[in-house]
Amino acid sequence: MTTFQFPARHYALPAAQRHLAYSEVGDANSTHVLLCLPGLLETRASFDPLLQAAQGVRGLRVISLEHAGRGDSSPLPGDQGYAMSVYLADTLAFLKQVVLREDGVVMRLDVLGTSMGGILAMYLAHELGPRVDGLFFNDIGLSLHWMSIYGLYDGMKVQGRLPEPEMLAAKLNVTLGAVQAVQSPAHFDLPYRKDWKGMKFGHLLSHFDGPVRLIHGGASGVCPSSQVREMQQEFAQCEVLEVAGAGHPAPFTPAVCQFVLQALSQVPVDAAFTAAKQAQEDTERGFWPWIKRRYQGATGT
Repeated sequence: MTTFQFPARHYALPAAQRHLAYSEVGDANSTHVLLCLPGLLETRASFDPLLQAAQGVRGLRVISLEHAGRGDSSPLPGDQGYAMSVYLADTLAFLKQVVLREDGVVMRLDVLGTSMGGILAMYLAHELGPRVDGLFFNDIGLSLHWMSIYGLYDGMKVQGRLPEPEMLAAKLNVTLGAVQAVQSPAHFDLPYRKDWKGMKFGHLLSHFDGPVRLIHGGASGVCPSSQVREMQQEFAQCEVLEVAGAGHPAPFTPAVCQFVLQALSQVPVDAAFTAAKQAQEDTERGFWPWIKRRYQGATGT
């Protein structure tokens, strides 16, 4: 059973009788937020080392969110219907209500996604446009080869084989329905492009101009060197950290945590606080005033 280092907070989804669980560190009114999205059958506990390292970092709020049927998040009705479109809709609702509130406090949003969470991060950036400022990918590239899909399950295997669904669900602290769903092609129900090699997601970021950073395992079958090169070709300024000998996904070692937090610390904190003060003093509220301030240079980003 998964051990959680940080207590669960709960967000009640307005359109459903269920909740999402999340952990967080930092000031709830911080102007800079890092949202962490777990992989296929991960819980929010996978980000505990990063949250621990981020404690006390001035001006930064780090949130790790749990998808439906994982950890302390509610299962779907009847423990059925798990799909990427559900996770995306849940995450968008959470962002708009808990993070990107109408008070205009958050001036910068970065998203870190592990494996499936990284793919969701691409869809979020596509949906939210300029509201997503930076992206971190943990062992996932702009495409996913058909053969690499099998590598998504490597970290769950015992003696080279996947355990029975009931055993896997208990081991990972997820519902049986979630385990069964991710083994079905119907689980990935979001639109994507494809060719003979596999699934392609790069078009989702065709208009994204923020910083992109990639963490990958040196022995990963999901994000090998070809994926790294593709990411660097698309984003010339992409920073890459290889975790030597690691499979899929890359673990949050002290070096990985430092890589993430050092990148985030490059954002001028004082400018962010100044922007927040302006937002609070602004008599207008909502998305369009934020856009106006942003493109007038109020955020300093």
